[in-house]
Amino acid sequence: MPIYRDMTDLYKHWCGTIRGHKNKKTLWLLSELKHGRKHALGELPGRIRSHYVSDDEIAKSVKDLGHPDTANWIRTLLPERAIGRSGDLGEILATEFVEEQLNYEVPVRKLRYKDHREMAMRGEDVIGVAYDDNDGLTLLKGEAKSAQTLSRGTVETAREKLKEGFGRPSAHSLTFVARRLIQSDDPDRKELGKAILQEAKSQAVPERRLAHLLFTFTGNRVDQIIENDLNSADDIRQQHSVNVRIGDHGNFVKNIYEKAGSLGDD
Repeated sequence: MPIYRDMTDLYKHWCGTIRGHKNKKTLWLLSELKHGRKHALGELPGRIRSHYVSDDEIAKSVKDLGHPDTANWIRTLLPERAIGRSGDLGEILATEFVEEQLNYEVPVRKLRYKDHREMAMRGEDVIGVAYDDNDGLTLLKGEAKSAQTLSRGTVETAREKLKEGFGRPSAHSLTFVARRLIQSDDPDRKELGKAILQEAKSQAVPERRLAHLLFTFTGNRVDQIIENDLNSADDIRQQHSVNVRIGDHGNFVKNIYEKAGSLGDD
């Protein structure tokens, strides 16, 4: 069964990466390249918008309402408050990282289903999947945290969330993803949805095919905090700890969302 990914590199041209690997644990430390900001400002706004609304929805809205009203409608989907933008961007960047660097697909853009643009959604921040006829389903459970200054306590809270449910994604979150996929007209999407729904019902995926991701997007250096946390994590499964550090975190979030909101104005 094919996995669908956007193959355009975001992180490769935006950030430099230091990667450390020991047994089943991998530490990723990313910081902005000298000219990486230009790439991020060009690439991220469109990706952000795609997490809130699909291309098909945009095309239908343009047909029904025209370009100006469609652009105004899309703006109503994007959070306006700094805390909402920061949290959503953390999840978006984690999703993009999972697909670009870890070879999983995140098959449902969950932010498209928010009840309110300023409210966080229940369940895991990221669920990544890989699937083939020989090995069956492999799952990644991810937590994302975003802040100008991230504390050790926040990292500890995220780790506890990853450990919940014996380290498995919750049945609620898996069912949410599965239902979206089963509704697809694509037979491969339907089959993937059925496999995920079976996991929600029976917890059939063995622990060796379950991975964890703790993703942080920060202004401050948290190298030692996340390294200590990773060292104390279990070694039953693949463990990935990632920090993307942007010194002017708050300004970056504000600028990126302003650009995302202005797409389609021209």
